[in-house]
Amino acid sequence: MRSIDVSRQISSVPEKVWAVLADFPNIASWNTGVAKSFATSDSTSGVGAQRHCDLAPFGELEETIKEWVDTRRMVISIDSAKKLPIARGEVTFVLVPSGEGTEIRVNYAYQPKFGLLGQVMASLALDRQLTKGFNGFLKDLDTASQR
Repeated sequence: MRSIDVSRQISSVPEKVWAVLADFPNIASWNTGVAKSFATSDSTSGVGAQRHCDLAPFGELEETIKEWVDTRRMVISIDSAKKLPIARGEVTFVLVPSGEGTEIRVNYAYQPKFGLLGQVMASLALDRQLTKGFNGFLKDLDTASQR
């Protein structure tokens, strides 16, 4: 597994940041990296909730919440990634109160497709692209939490 870490100081309190993350099926309403999203389970929040995401400009994800600690921590399993060089992954979000706002830390652990070739591709370009993508995600989350 490969791993990337990003973080950002957000001016909103953890409860507001969490409210955006906790609206699990509706990530496309605020994340510019997701073109379309919807629930694929009866549950729309908490452990076991599932969603489908069509990414922009291409790719699809099937995701499941594995861990949920209100206003503090969420772990999401990437169960399937279509049209992407990723076999599987796990995203961990940690929210830490910080002054008047929130520090949010993201760890993305993933297994590239294509064996050794995938590992080389990841080290040359994919890690950098994913880091850029998650930094964009955090910027969008910051904006959405201030609405």
